[in-house]
Amino acid sequence: METLTINKIAINALKSDIKKLSEEQRFLRNQRKTVNIKGERTMEPWVAAMKHRANREKLRIMFAAYGLMRGKSLEQIEPNSSEENSLKNSLPQISKVIETYNQKEN
Repeated sequence: METLTINKIAINALKSDIKKLSEEQRFLRNQRKTVNIKGERTMEPWVAAMKHRANREKLRIMFAAYGLMRGKSLEQIEPNSSEENSLKNSLPQISKVIETYNQKEN
């Protein structure tokens, strides 16, 4: 019963980190634009674009880890991926994220 609670805590921690990174993605998307920007620019568009791309890959791996922790298979998480862009190529990073969040809550 204790491992179930620890896994649930780890899942909730991962879920909150995904939410934070998703909010940052919205901010970066607005910073990438060169015209009609809402608010003030805090970074150069090219820096925002590079951060946005890096966060996109990180979020993809985090979503896959979240799905695996909830008992889904890789085909259920991302059913329309091509063979060369499959999550199977990212399994070492996904397992590292899962291990990190499981250790974080112990």
